[in-house]
Amino acid sequence: MKDADPTADPSARIPDGYELIKDPLGFSLAVPEGFAREYKAPRVYYNSPGMEFRIGIHVQEQSAEGPLGLSRTADAKGPRDYPGYRSGQVIETEHNGRPAALWAFIWNGSADDGGSRQTYDLSWNENGKMYDLWLSAPVGEKSVGKQHFDTAAATFVRPGAAN
Repeated sequence: MKDADPTADPSARIPDGYELIKDPLGFSLAVPEGFAREYKAPRVYYNSPGMEFRIGIHVQEQSAEGPLGLSRTADAKGPRDYPGYRSGQVIETEHNGRPAALWAFIWNGSADDGGSRQTYDLSWNENGKMYDLWLSAPVGEKSVGKQHFDTAAATFVRPGAAN
């Protein structure tokens, strides 16, 4: 860890092997060194060189259902939307002191994935928008994926917030 001071700016909390990205859409977060940005409207992705690990960010309008309601709906649709959907859970939590939802699940992955995937998906409302930050990783490397996810979530700063 470059600096453990919790009052420091996000760039001071970046673990070794990560870099702070200031995305052209205005937000910032730390991703592992070597990850490449890909924009597929309306989402931004940061992918590892071999696409094993994928971090996604979707900034959208808030929904009346809120992050928890939307995550519960997505979980209920999981078997339809994700082949082999299993181990789905939605946890009510907080992010930046705001109500949030963490949705975690495993699915078979696509033909290009080479096997089952673990997904972590954190959603929260902030400054009039809903933010959705997720990570997809091979099941066999889910602990590494969780570290990447936790780092991205801990360092995420929305557009217009002080960096």
